[in-house]
Amino acid sequence: MAEHASEAETEAEDRTGTARGAGRVRAAHGRPARLLLGVAAIVPLLLAAGALAVAPDREPAAAEHVATTASPGPRSLACHGPLQVPDEALQTGGDAALAVTPPTPSVSLRSVAAEPASSVLFGEVSGSSTRQDAEGAVPAPAITAADAEGEELPGDAASTDLGIAVQTLRDVRTAPRVTAQTSEGGRPVADAVQGTWTASGDFRSLSLSRCAELTTEASFLGVSTQTGDSSVLVLSNSSDRPATASVQLRTADGPAAMEGRSQVVVAPGDEERVLLESVVPGEDAVGVDVSVLGAPLSLHVQTTERDGLTPGGAEILDPLPAPAQELVMPGVDVAGTAPTLVLSNPSGSTVTADVEVLGADGAASGASPAQIEVPAGAVVPTAVEGLADGTYAVQVSADGPLDAVTRSARTGKDLPGDTVGAPVDFTLVAPAPALGTHAVSALPGQGATGALTLTADEDTEARVIPIGADGAAGEPIAVDLAAGATSTLTHEQLRLGGEGAAALSIVPEVPGAVHASWTQRQSDGAGGVLLSSLPVLPDAGDGDSVPVVLTD
Repeated sequence: MAEHASEAETEAEDRTGTARGAGRVRAAHGRPARLLLGVAAIVPLLLAAGALAVAPDREPAAAEHVATTASPGPRSLACHGPLQVPDEALQTGGDAALAVTPPTPSVSLRSVAAEPASSVLFGEVSGSSTRQDAEGAVPAPAITAADAEGEELPGDAASTDLGIAVQTLRDVRTAPRVTAQTSEGGRPVADAVQGTWTASGDFRSLSLSRCAELTTEASFLGVSTQTGDSSVLVLSNSSDRPATASVQLRTADGPAAMEGRSQVVVAPGDEERVLLESVVPGEDAVGVDVSVLGAPLSLHVQTTERDGLTPGGAEILDPLPAPAQELVMPGVDVAGTAPTLVLSNPSGSTVTADVEVLGADGAASGASPAQIEVPAGAVVPTAVEGLADGTYAVQVSADGPLDAVTRSARTGKDLPGDTVGAPVDFTLVAPAPALGTHAVSALPGQGATGALTLTADEDTEARVIPIGADGAAGEPIAVDLAAGATSTLTHEQLRLGGEGAAALSIVPEVPGAVHASWTQRQSDGAGGVLLSSLPVLPDAGDGDSVPVVLTD
């Protein structure tokens, strides 16, 4: 038994040893197997790399250079709409005889647009014989006007073969938007003016204002917040994006404390109003500065004045041009009342201004104020005494940038009753920037019954072309301009075949030397004159195409 057991153990050990040997053999053979698999995986990569190494180099394809032009699109101009006084000003007492009469709820609208190649922009009147469509008609700009909801207002624009279109709309009871484009859909030389006229009543007044593109910066000057007067800043957002406006008021004592009302948020499609007398009451002349973040806005100021029960006039004010050291305000009307020059200093240091009043014969002796010091951030009104009745230009030269307006007024006939005095209407004459090579200005839609006043920085000439409501043009009028003097063309001199002018084209001989303004003098039907004015603005010069080249 012992022998059998020993043999069994020996046989088991042999089987175990054989098994262990076999295990060692399998382990020894496994490492080369994995190495072979790794080599097999690398070989395709090496072959691919070799193929890349022997492949011929390819030169990069040359980028195609594309040249085109980018042209400005149509011009879009936002108008302010009728005069809207605060609700508090319309509240009445128990006496029906003293009820407040609201202002006229509508405006007239006159728009003009010219093709950039129109001869009237070059001081000539010549119909085109080369630019014609398939039917033989000369292309003309298109003008459309829409209400606040975007609905097009009825009324076609008229044109002739001069490449000019004119549109006249009356009784517009909204804040319209004017779109003007060339015959090819580009940007024309264009202007649009609205007028609101209230012949009698508590808000007896005439106000002309210009429809303008939206903006992010604006300044206004010269409005009153005295007892009985009301001035409101209007901010309108026609876009689908919100805007935040920073508002700063200026007074004779400098920048006003806004007390939490310096930031105004204007929601998309909404309008906000800032009542200025609620911030700075009792001021003869206030300045307003607005800076906008976000969507650009349509900005204007409405101001009305009353002395007890006596109407004192009203105006709708456009933004002023940028502050400057040289400012010229043509068309200052003087008729028994001394005008008032209002200066505002937006800088942080005192500015000194020299003032000169210019008439048809040159400087008006004895009428110009002495040097005026304008403290930092302050508004300074100064009466300009000693002027005979007539039309003047007020010129300001300063050692720093200023804002300026000149207030002139007309007194009407006495009103019936012992408690009501003679009504007054006023205008705030804004600076007129120097004209470049040409300018086109629309005239009031209710009829141009005033005068064009021009002044120049040097001896030169300007050619003025009256444009009719049908798009036709009168003969050019050559106006000789002496440096430091004014020249005036009345509405009678600007008539075309018995009809009043609807617009003007002005072409200076020397670009940058001429300033011009239109002063409207309109009868109130009771022996009085209503007054308003507009500067003639130079062409913005943004209608040219811009070459665009795409390169690598």
